[in-house]
Amino acid sequence: MRNSQAVVDRIERHDFLNALGLAAILLAMALALLFGARALFRTVNDGIVSAETTTSAAQVTTTEADTTTTAEEETTTTATLRIPGEVTTRVGNGAQRGGIAGAGTSLLDEAGYVTLGPKNAPPTPNSIVYYVETYEADAAQVARLLGVPETSIAPMPADPGIPQSDAQIVVILGRDTTVG
Repeated sequence: MRNSQAVVDRIERHDFLNALGLAAILLAMALALLFGARALFRTVNDGIVSAETTTSAAQVTTTEADTTTTAEEETTTTATLRIPGEVTTRVGNGAQRGGIAGAGTSLLDEAGYVTLGPKNAPPTPNSIVYYVETYEADAAQVARLLGVPETSIAPMPADPGIPQSDAQIVVILGRDTTVG
């Protein structure tokens, strides 16, 4: 009887050690998966974060520290896509249909952008996304979210048609909008 009790005790200790070892292995695998996924997303974001646009006229290379301009046949601008929570937006309704600016503001808010109150804008046939300097990549992302063509993205004019306040991106949704 004593022998059988000793065998049971040994088996229970052995099962406990096996379970403990298995838990350690599963924890190590979970951490490896977590860090692997994080590295994968960082690699994917690196491809998205740096957007390079090339047009003809004069070569312009822009960095955060300095700007270099030379007279050549090509313009190169590197834009950085920010985290939505770092970008303030305002949407205006130029579609002359109720609730359009509110619907656009809600879409941007759900995507994580900082949103200012929606405003009525002068009647506009085509939607447009305005951006302040260095926010061109962010404007392109906002345009995609709201279904505005990339050809309708432009630098912020002195008067975008609605109060800009602190917004880096101002969107005027025109009659062509599918928002709302």
